[in-house]
Parts: sequence; structure tokens; C-alpha cells
Amino acid sequence: MLRPDPLTFLYNIVAKLPSEAVPEVKSHIDTVYRAPTYEAGQKLATEVLEKYREIYPSAMKAFSEDLEACLVHLRCPVVHRKAFRTTNLLERSFEEEKRRTKVIPRFFDEKSCLKLVFATLIRVSQRWQRIRMSPFELAQIDRLQRELGLLPPSPSVVKERNRRAA
Repeated sequence: MLRPDPLTFLYNIVAKLPSEAVPEVKSHIDTVYRAPTYEAGQKLATEVLEKYREIYPSAMKAFSEDLEACLVHLRCPVVHRKAFRTTNLLERSFEEEKRRTKVIPRFFDEKSCLKLVFATLIRVSQRWQRIRMSPFELAQIDRLQRELGLLPPSPSVVKERNRRAA
């Protein structure tokens, strides 16, 4: 699921609110976005939707449409959330591409352009590798991948399912 940028997400909602309601609603939405857990974020979001749906229907419609994508970072390990929550590294790589291609206005062929792009992406990915993962966080990521269906179920889960089926 493509995750909207938090500022864009908030701007889309605030644009549909009257100016006198912005501080109050904005603080509630920020509380949802910074919830301690995914379940807490969903609960807070439900409360916000119940409280404001009748008063500001278009703003709450925008809030509910992008809600799942904006809460997905809460399913990740706590120490990694800031890296997942922001798009600074990705945006910085795009800026770097623009800067480098201004110097070289035309490429001789597609291969030379791709070399430049991949060189920049490799350099940026080395910065991403600064994120350290403990065994506990690796287990959390493994569990999340299994929940999302990106990995097959663990052997213990398969064994338990087979036992229940028998």
C-alpha cells in the first residue's frame, strides 16, 4: 500500500476544515498518527471519526480514505518507525538525481543514465543500512511479513494448524 506523506495527508484534511476548527482537529489527527501501537491508532481514529464525521463530513472522508496507509508504520518495530514514517531519504535521492543530471543534460544512451541512477541509489541505500536490528526487532518484522502474507507461515503455525485439522 502506498503511504501518503504525513504532511500531505494532514494538508488534505485541513483544507476541508473551517479555519476555527483546524487546531483542534489537527491535534486529534496528529495523536492518531503518533499512537504507540497500531491497535491504539485504529481505536483513536475511530474515536476521531465518530466525533467529527457529522460536523466535518468531507474532512473525515479524506481522513478515513488514507487512514490505513498512514497507520502502517505503527506495525513496525518502535525504533524503526521514524525511518519508515518519513520519506526524507527517498526525497534526498531524487534531489541528488536532479542535481547530477543538470550537469549532464543529455546521455549518450540509456545505459549511461541507468549507471548514474544506480550509483546514486547504491550510495543512498548505504545510509539506510545504518538502521540496526536486534533479534527481537527481526522477529517483529518476520511476524509482520507473515501477517501480510509476504512469507509462508512459520513451521510451528503449520504444525498447529495440522494438529487442529486432525
